[in-house]
Amino acid sequence: DDNPPPPVKGGRNILVIISDDLGADSAACYGDAGAFAATPNIESLCERGVVFRNVWANPLCSPTRASMLTGRYGFRTGVTHLANNNGGGLPNAEFTIPEALDANPDLGYSHACIGKWHLGWNWKKADGTLAQPRGKGEDFVYQIDFSQAIGDGPTTRGFDYYFGTAVPNYPPYCYIENDRTVGIPTVPKPDTMFGNYPGLMLEDWDLVQILPDLTNRAIEYIDDQSKNANASPFFLYFPLTGPHAPIAPASEFIGKSQAGAYGDFVYQIDWLVGQVMSALDRNGQSENTLLIFTSDNGSPGRDGTNMLGAVNSVKRFGHHPSHIYRGIKADIWDGGHRIPFVARWPERINAGTISQEPICLVDFMATTAE
Repeated sequence: DDNPPPPVKGGRNILVIISDDLGADSAACYGDAGAFAATPNIESLCERGVVFRNVWANPLCSPTRASMLTGRYGFRTGVTHLANNNGGGLPNAEFTIPEALDANPDLGYSHACIGKWHLGWNWKKADGTLAQPRGKGEDFVYQIDFSQAIGDGPTTRGFDYYFGTAVPNYPPYCYIENDRTVGIPTVPKPDTMFGNYPGLMLEDWDLVQILPDLTNRAIEYIDDQSKNANASPFFLYFPLTGPHAPIAPASEFIGKSQAGAYGDFVYQIDWLVGQVMSALDRNGQSENTLLIFTSDNGSPGRDGTNMLGAVNSVKRFGHHPSHIYRGIKADIWDGGHRIPFVARWPERINAGTISQEPICLVDFMATTAE
């Protein structure tokens, strides 16, 4: 920008919503998604900001998240596959976005991560040693002493606050706040509940409630950070758990689309985007916030049958999450890599802009630093 606005005390807010497994065709402004699920809030974001149409990511969750937070390709950080528990997570030596913002302490940024971390945790046994990953000795989750702090989570990677889940479809089935579980998981997961592995969960754990709870926490954070005129600017990294399985739309969203549970879940994510935009408006923060909506990789195209569904089964509704691209999540083809990316910042971005410039989520560190 040849005429940037003058610096403001404390800098600007940065808020990034990163959906999980949302393909390149996410809203009418990208393809035919509007034909199966109304996405008015995402479309409003498109109209009020810039829509990038040539956007790339790693085709898997964890490497994309590692590259987005560090500005380095996932393989350079050592995160090459799914970083679940005790091993393969984001190394502590990596320099992250919240640490980059703190490099200028005069800006006074606060940082929060609310949602799906998926960059590794270190769960401990009662003797303080690490619980062993699955497949080595007794079942992993039954080794954990949940009274101990969890190592190597977001609060050790520069974030001041964390609330979310390790990975919703892996044990332990519970929320984590900062470096502790919210309650002690003691109930064995019933076979009737969706999940990749058996393990322990909190009593009355409800997969449907995860996305609404994360939304409420994000809104509370925006409200809390906006209480007074001298509040510090914030960086909110908001990685969602959907529309990745468990595909679990809340009751008020069921039947809102023409593409089964998957379409209803996308509809709920659109509602979530609207809630975030409303919170910024209500707090007078919209003008001063760089708001981004994107995804971590392509879609596997599941229709949500039993919270999952077969790969590409959503196509039976006439919807193609990869849009015009070949392949799906985890593929080397474009359908695995190509994702939506919309950015709104009234101070700096002209509304209704469309860009064909190739960008990658690894660029986010440099953009944030600038």
